[in-house]
Amino acid sequence: MPGSEITVLMLEPLTKNDTLAILHKNHGLKDPNAFIEKAKRSGIDNMLSNPQTLGLLANAIRGDQWPSTRQETFQLACEKLVEEKNKRHRNARRSRPVSTAKLLDVAGYLCAILLLSDKAGVSLDSDQASDCFPCLDTCVPTERDSACEAVKKPFLMEKEECFVPHHRSITEYLAGRWLGAQIDRNGLPLGRVLNLMLGRDGRVVAGLRGLYGW
Repeated sequence: MPGSEITVLMLEPLTKNDTLAILHKNHGLKDPNAFIEKAKRSGIDNMLSNPQTLGLLANAIRGDQWPSTRQETFQLACEKLVEEKNKRHRNARRSRPVSTAKLLDVAGYLCAILLLSDKAGVSLDSDQASDCFPCLDTCVPTERDSACEAVKKPFLMEKEECFVPHHRSITEYLAGRWLGAQIDRNGLPLGRVLNLMLGRDGRVVAGLRGLYGW
């Protein structure tokens, strides 16, 4: 409204004290200082100043298994995201198990579709589908069982039967991982992918810079 004040907010990097507090309170680490030192020795301490990448790093660590690169951190974190934590669900799926690699591949395929088509998420049912939430059947008609399970892991429910990716950076990593595999192993032409990512000026479309980086 005219004459009203505008509040300007800025996101600042986490301080060391912020990082220590988050590791201790949010992730239950008893010795966050040791965690920070290990991250420095591994050369990935630049991930400590962002809450989202800090959370990925904390979730990716399994005992003494420390990732040495950003790519390894995202891989381990995504593997943990698709793990089935409910024993009853694990028991029910023993007769039709879906591997972690398969879940990540299908999730990556979905993420690539969403990013390249600028969609918000996917709907599990056609009645809930919209322009922003295309129906899953139209995205992966031949992988529906795996896709249904994948959607419920690195994705979050936005509204009834509609799911969005867990976080933008995870979406970009999974999409980049899948596209890279298609180019390297399955003959997907690099030029075709670039045609979808570059604007008329030959530069990467703003919303796809993170994907392009992977």
